[in-house]
Formats: sequence, structure tokens, C-alpha cells
Amino acid sequence: MADSYNFVKSSKLKLKGEKSSHKKHKKKKRKRDREDDSAGPSVSELRQDQELHGGWWSVENFDQIKNNIAIELGNSSYVMAMDTGLFTLGAPHADGEGPDPTEQLTAIVVSETKIALKSGYGKYLGVNSEGVVIGRAEAIGPREQWEPVFQEGKMALLAGNSCFVSCNDSGDIVATTKTAGDGEMIKVP
Repeated sequence: MADSYNFVKSSKLKLKGEKSSHKKHKKKKRKRDREDDSAGPSVSELRQDQELHGGWWSVENFDQIKNNIAIELGNSSYVMAMDTGLFTLGAPHADGEGPDPTEQLTAIVVSETKIALKSGYGKYLGVNSEGVVIGRAEAIGPREQWEPVFQEGKMALLAGNSCFVSCNDSGDIVATTKTAGDGEMIKVP
């Protein structure tokens, strides 16, 4: 009788309703497939972009938006927070110079497609009824949620009022345009 127990394969005890854990291998395979499929910029292009922006690089997809970011409108000019809660376009920076601390924002992922932005003053960016970007909110609501839109290697930021972020003639940051043109294209280093 003892010999018949040697032929039985021993394995982990499986309980009813418990699923096997084969996901580990699939996850690694999917990650490898994504890395192979991504035809993004080359390493030399990324390094050049980092040197031009003081160690900051431009994001290419939603997954790269996290922690500290800056919004670049135009040529090396970043969105700058003021202590009044309003936002304006900062002065242009020289090559190799990164954004100032008042031009840095904290990105918080809210959902699969939306983020919230927090200024250095501890307030969340939102849009008021006139379409002006303000940073006076203590918590994240529908007006404080932003959707990055990627298309043809460019990026635009859709505000909670379904308008795209741009800069007006007086230098204020507004979200008043329903379609994204050249003036609404941004970089997020």
C-alpha cells in the first residue's frame, strides 16, 4: 500500500473557487510586447530633449504623467502659478534651464484618462465659469480634472469645461477653445 502513494503527484492544496496564478507570466509577456511595439523617440532624441529642458523630458503617453510636471506653452515658456491663484505664462528660459519652482505642478492620476494638477501653493487647478484657469480649490472636483489628449506626436490638455488650455493675449492661461489648434498644443516635461 505504501508503494501506491509514491506514484501520486503531490501538489499544492487547491480550494474550491480559488483561481490559479498564471497571470504572472502573462504580465511579463505583455510588458515585453508593449516595449517592442512602442516606436517612440530614440535614446539620443530623449537625451537632447533632457539637455534642452534642464533634465526634464517631454511625455509621450498618459502613463508617463506622474509626480512633478511642468506645462510648456510656446518656446521654453512654462505655465507659472501666482499667489493670487491665477496662472500666467512665465518668461522664456534659456537652453539647458528647467522650469522654476513656481512653474512646477504635481500630477495626480484620477482615472484611466484624467489627472488632477496641484500647484506649489497646495491648491488644485480648475476652470472658472469664464474659462480662466485658477488654482484655488482645496479638493478635486469635476472642474479640477484634466484630460491629456495625444495625437500625431502632439499633446493638448482638455479642461473640465470641455475646452483646451491655451494662453490669451494678456498672458493669462485660459480654457476657451473647443478645438485644439497650434495655440493649444503643449509639452509636459
